[in-house]
Amino acid sequence: MRAAMPVTIAELKARYSKEWLISDAVGGGWYAVRRHGLSRDVVQRGLSNVYCGASLEELATHLASETQLETRLIRGCHHAETPFSCGGTAHT
Repeated sequence: MRAAMPVTIAELKARYSKEWLISDAVGGGWYAVRRHGLSRDVVQRGLSNVYCGASLEELATHLASETQLETRLIRGCHHAETPFSCGGTAHT
């Protein structure tokens, strides 16, 4: 397992700020909240609306994993109008 590379808040915001609000937490650590919340169906498929990390590196790991999962879900859902409207039932 390789060690996490140091990350700055500017790097995280540059990469993820379109989708996530990223900030330091009052009690220490960092958090990211989606700018546009996900539906219950999408959350049940494994995505999250909020992530926390004790360090920026930990938060970066969570956000990178979330991005990978989003990509996999989108690839398996080509028929949907939007990436997160696919859920196994017809959408009208």
